[in-house]
Amino acid sequence: MSMEVERSSERESLSWLPALVTIGIVIMGLCWAAFGIFKYGIWVNNGPGGGFFAAVAGIGAAALGIYEFFFSPVSAKPIGGRSLWPAAAMALAILCIPLLGMVLSMSLFILLWILLVEKKSWKQSVFTGIGAGVALYLLFGLWLKVPFPQGMFLEML
Repeated sequence: MSMEVERSSERESLSWLPALVTIGIVIMGLCWAAFGIFKYGIWVNNGPGGGFFAAVAGIGAAALGIYEFFFSPVSAKPIGGRSLWPAAAMALAILCIPLLGMVLSMSLFILLWILLVEKKSWKQSVFTGIGAGVALYLLFGLWLKVPFPQGMFLEML
């Protein structure tokens, strides 16, 4: 059984932005894989190390990005302001990691997203944000022993 992927005839009319985003995904995936393999280690003490998931996810993201770049039959449409909110919010959360630390930054991101975008109550937003932070810390920090950036705020405490 042979499966052929046709290139879109509209590929030439696409702007440079989708290609740039795809190249960024490939580079980011390769960076994740490199950090997972060389910094955290993928196999430690007869079991998966802190970098195992990062390596697998990074290799997967890079492979899918390469496939997308060369074989995607999907054409891109211009995006507007509101559709950029998720990327802008995540970029802001990532920029807050050196200051607040990983867990606190992601908890705050989830809390504000549920409050402002999903329009849920304060109570739901706070419980979900705190619950996600606790789950993130318990699962990755304690159980899998993934070293999280602490941030300047937590280092001062």
